[in-house]
Amino acid sequence: MQQQQLEEVLSWRLITELWRRFPSHYSLIETHPCSGMYDCLSLIKFDDCFHSILDVNRGGSVHIHEGRSPQSWPDWKERMLADPLPFLDEISDAIGADVPANLPKSTSVTISFRFICEFLTHMVGRLERWECRNGFYDTSGYGGGVLENRFSSFPAIQVDLTQKSMADGRLASAYGYWFLLKNSEPMLCLNTDGQLYKRSGEVKDLTATYAKYNRMWPVIAETALDLLP
Repeated sequence: MQQQQLEEVLSWRLITELWRRFPSHYSLIETHPCSGMYDCLSLIKFDDCFHSILDVNRGGSVHIHEGRSPQSWPDWKERMLADPLPFLDEISDAIGADVPANLPKSTSVTISFRFICEFLTHMVGRLERWECRNGFYDTSGYGGGVLENRFSSFPAIQVDLTQKSMADGRLASAYGYWFLLKNSEPMLCLNTDGQLYKRSGEVKDLTATYAKYNRMWPVIAETALDLLP
């Protein structure tokens, strides 16, 4: 379990730090290609359909499918642990995106992903397992679709549970919801509008809370202290 915890934390660190550099370039979804054999956080581009630019396969490699130099890194976890900054620069170059001199201002989407990334770090080495999973199970095999059992724990969320992956030429709205699960039980939900949902029905505005502190851990403490050890 400790290896899975580390893979979860490092995959979200990698994808969040890339997102902070290029917040308007891509969309982030969870994918399970090859009939569910792989478990990926995927940066995609979206036009008349969506196609993956980069996959972070939690238990495997980081793959770049399109860009300046498509390639794979089977040693991505070791690279992230050793010295993540030059590795992130290498990935940025491979996808054909110039590294900004300064990080862009955090958008509501960025704040949600930063919350997830930092929150997950508290579980490393602990007995319980936390993970972050999407509201839509995207797979080339059987069983894909909106994960109704996750949404049912949060009465304040209104989402169309019947949507397929594409609706009216856009990604289904369920892709915009990310669930923090403790031992497979959904405890928090965040969406890409910067809202945090609790099982009690309470809804928190992460963007407004972040504006008070301009740091992420005070936001986590104010909105989810009851879930921290």
